Amino acid sequence: MNFSESELISEIKKRNLKAYEFLIKEYTKPVYYLTYNILNIGNSKEDIEECVADVFLEVWQKINEFDSERGNFKTWILILTKYKALTYKRKLKTNQVENIDDYQLEQPDTIEKQIIDREIQRKLLETINSFNKTDKELFIRRYFYNEKICDIMQSLGLSRSALDNRLLRGRKIIKEVLSYE
Repeated sequence: MNFSESELISEIKKRNLKAYEFLIKEYTKPVYYLTYNILNIGNSKEDIEECVADVFLEVWQKINEFDSERGNFKTWILILTKYKALTYKRKLKTNQVENIDDYQLEQPDTIEKQIIDREIQRKLLETINSFNKTDKELFIRRYFYNEKICDIMQSLGLSRSALDNRLLRGRKIIKEVLSYE
């Protein structure tokens, strides 16, 4: 059974269940899409479907508040949908429980680990200090000050390939020095 918009509104006001079924069949897609767009992040499909069902229940309950002179029936339903979905979003956000398994506990630094870290740092700095003046400056500027390659190339007067080769050689030397661990 099909209803025009005015007939549908009139029949829902009379509590005609056939009109209510037609309402659901006719408006589920736009209501679902709008609800999905509001609730899709962090909420389940069941939450979205529950909200959609509540929208149709609200249309059924508030049908007497609809005024055809103030707007379109579909627009009214979508406005109800928007507010219902936003209410759900707030409610679901406050009721969400964090899963403790999603978090990784950090191991506190042990004295042993701190000593090893200091030893590695010492060896790293010792190795960089053993480089020639240009390579040392290049490494410090690139890896400690995070300068851009193009800026370093300009100030040191090196080509890109020369700079890349020096960085590669330096990394290999550092890797060899630290590889015993």
